[in-house]
Amino acid sequence: MNVNVNKDILSHLKNIEDQLTKLISKIDNFLGFGEISADELKELDNIEDNMDKGNKISLNDI
Repeated sequence: MNVNVNKDILSHLKNIEDQLTKLISKIDNFLGFGEISADELKELDNIEDNMDKGNKISLNDI
């Protein structure tokens, strides 16, 4: 692949990562967050841990 294409891909991936970080922050600060059940909170923690490890999930898996 062309070096410029690789840079574009990396740039897009970085933008996606930044958007996910902002989304996680918004979820953490959501007013109803305190009303989430223990099981739901554990599921969110697992998703966040997997994302931190670089494991991606499909929206169809949620």
